[in-house]
Amino acid sequence: MEISRLVELRARLEKALLEYLKGRSKPENDPEKVGCLDPSMDVYIDGERQLIFLETPDIIEDSINIELSGQILSFSAEKKLDRPYGRKYLQMERSVGTYFKSISLEDDGPVKSISHSYKYGVIKIEIEYGEKK
Repeated sequence: MEISRLVELRARLEKALLEYLKGRSKPENDPEKVGCLDPSMDVYIDGERQLIFLETPDIIEDSINIELSGQILSFSAEKKLDRPYGRKYLQMERSVGTYFKSISLEDDGPVKSISHSYKYGVIKIEIEYGEKK
């Protein structure tokens, strides 16, 4: 199967998963509104490393999960807000749920290391590559 068809299939599956998880979220006015959140992202190459920046405000830092399977990097993290029951909300737009993103990495050789940091609502993932064979 062609690489472009695999990339297209992966994108369609990811979109279907996000739509499914969004459909399972609670109503807009529910204080425990939960869903699958899609973080905004920037990705670029800097020498021998790839940098990924994901906007993820209000996450629980200990919930950050980064996994590599082949050339696909998957990221998830939980977002929770302190919303005590009994309050009369006049407006409620902030959601809670799980951020999820799947990224196809450049084929720049074997992955040597993956590290991440979290600052001001942005997760920075740094991927260092070893030498190409």
